[in-house]
Amino acid sequence: MDNNEFKTWSNIKKELNYKTSLEKEVITETARLVNEIVRRRKETGLSQREVAERAGITQAQVARLETAATVPSIETILKVSLALGLKIEFSLSNEEQSAALAY
Repeated sequence: MDNNEFKTWSNIKKELNYKTSLEKEVITETARLVNEIVRRRKETGLSQREVAERAGITQAQVARLETAATVPSIETILKVSLALGLKIEFSLSNEEQSAALAY
């Protein structure tokens, strides 16, 4: 990857070596959430500073979330998501859905 290229969660997760399949799934889901947050922020035309003010965090925290400079806490993900009008919902994995349907 070119040093001038913006690193996204999608780019970062491609470079990782996973220790377990669960670790891979956790990173994949985190990347999915972060990508949706970035998409929504850009869609609304809000700056990182504006989102940070709405979420009660610093602009630097929003920037670190978006660039994968650190692994975001669930609290940070929730604050930013809610500030952007997003809700995080849980669903059954495909395996659990299949098992649930089998009963």
